[in-house]
Amino acid sequence: MTHIRTWRLCLLILLIVSACKQKKTAEFSVDKIPDPMQHNGYVSNPDHLISDETVSQINGQLRQLDQSGRAQVAVVLLETIGERVPKDVAHDLFRLWQPGDKVKNNGLVVLLVNDQRRIEFETGYGLEGDLPDVVCYRIQQSEMLPSFKQNDLDGGMSKGIAAVIDVLRVPDDSTQVAADNDSTSHAEEVMVRVDSFVKADSAAFANMFGSAGIAADSAVAHNAPYFEDYSPTDTNDYPDNDTDDSIGLGTIILYMFYAFFCTIFVVQTTAAKRRKNNSALFSINIWHKIWLYGAPFILILILVNLFNVRYRWWLLPLVMYGNVMGYMIYRTLVIHAKAAWLVKGNDRHRLYEAMNIANHDIWLVAVFFPLPFLPYYKWHKKRLEKLRYEPYACDGCQQQMTILKKGEKQKALSPVQLTEDKVGSIVYDVWRCKPCNTKKVFGYRSLDTDVEECPSCMAITLVPGKKKVLRRATSSREGEGIRYYECKNCKHTKEEYYAIPKPSSGSSGSSSSSSSSSSSSSSGSWGGGSSGGGGAGSSW
Repeated sequence: MTHIRTWRLCLLILLIVSACKQKKTAEFSVDKIPDPMQHNGYVSNPDHLISDETVSQINGQLRQLDQSGRAQVAVVLLETIGERVPKDVAHDLFRLWQPGDKVKNNGLVVLLVNDQRRIEFETGYGLEGDLPDVVCYRIQQSEMLPSFKQNDLDGGMSKGIAAVIDVLRVPDDSTQVAADNDSTSHAEEVMVRVDSFVKADSAAFANMFGSAGIAADSAVAHNAPYFEDYSPTDTNDYPDNDTDDSIGLGTIILYMFYAFFCTIFVVQTTAAKRRKNNSALFSINIWHKIWLYGAPFILILILVNLFNVRYRWWLLPLVMYGNVMGYMIYRTLVIHAKAAWLVKGNDRHRLYEAMNIANHDIWLVAVFFPLPFLPYYKWHKKRLEKLRYEPYACDGCQQQMTILKKGEKQKALSPVQLTEDKVGSIVYDVWRCKPCNTKKVFGYRSLDTDVEECPSCMAITLVPGKKKVLRRATSSREGEGIRYYECKNCKHTKEEYYAIPKPSSGSSGSSSSSSSSSSSSSSGSWGGGSSGGGGAGSSW
């Protein structure tokens, strides 16, 4: 009995500890971080991780930087953020407070999380040229982390902020020559330490930013204290107008756009998969995909290497255009070869459905390739009209049948057919022979509807309904929602879960926008800048 009581007591204590931990994690919110601008400051230090003297010193330095119009910096020091990721918290803080000018977007958020031993920089769009990721990382590693590793948060923050200001400072050429010399001397001293660290830790640095970042940071080469000027002296370094264009980043981006276009507008598999009972006049296989995605690249290599054709920037788009047009001509020939077989069976309805699915987006092909597909598109529309509306012959008396109008048609349809016609999934035509009163009913699937086949009654009457968000998406995880379906024929219901993608780094949700607006209006000091998603993080 005593053993059971002891076990229950241990379980109770475990549950209490777990509940306290969950409560502590749930209590953290970016909205609860004190906004230093409410007290005309730039440093938020709610857990007193650094001294008041250091806070006052940094506030003074950042105020001068802000008044110069160069940048607006928010510094936040927190003991813990629970299970949150420091990079996500820094990004959310930027969206909430919006430091930096609204036009220049020259804001910066510096976040220190003590229990995770992590320092994060989040830069605005306007500072990505002056403070690229590589420079942020250098400042953290050379100026801040050595002090942090000795539990000197005051010293590390002071040195790091001073280094940031040195990078961003714009000297006054007319009145501060002496100050410029001092600033240059200090900046050069800092950069020597930065470079020495990078050389000593080049392997880790290269793993994070690549070897190009070690060699030079050309994006901020205009900042004299940190970078030397470069001026080419040999005009032979520049290629003349008769040399070949290089296959570089622009070519890769163009090829990615081409692959995206082919995937969305050429590789069409969804329509055929939804309609299993119809004849497929054309289906994509692996060889077709190799043709679409690989042929332009292979052809360019052959032209350049075997036939010594000079590569120009317009050559690849021309090859891509010809490749897609050749593929579409081949596709059209295959469709008509299979359609000719269907015509032999005199199955007009089956041929109409197959042709309609196979050429569903032929109008889009005609837009990009007017010749030869614009005349073909017009001919295709006339052919479909003939297949559907040319009078049928009665099977009994061989007399010509007539199509019924809407009111008479509805009387001839079954309840299931009436429901399908009403929801727009299938459009029905009813033909009647007047002499013998024989009827023929043909249904034509709508290709632009999202109505599905009901698993209960097998009618195409399962209509999608309202959506409900179960968990909103955040910058660190996807959201989840549920969509309800109802069959308009048998009232069968279905629930389908779907994922909500993470918000993009440049966008801001409604809650963050409203919070940042209220914060800005209450203090009137943050400038309304936007985060560019750049920056860097380091651990110690």
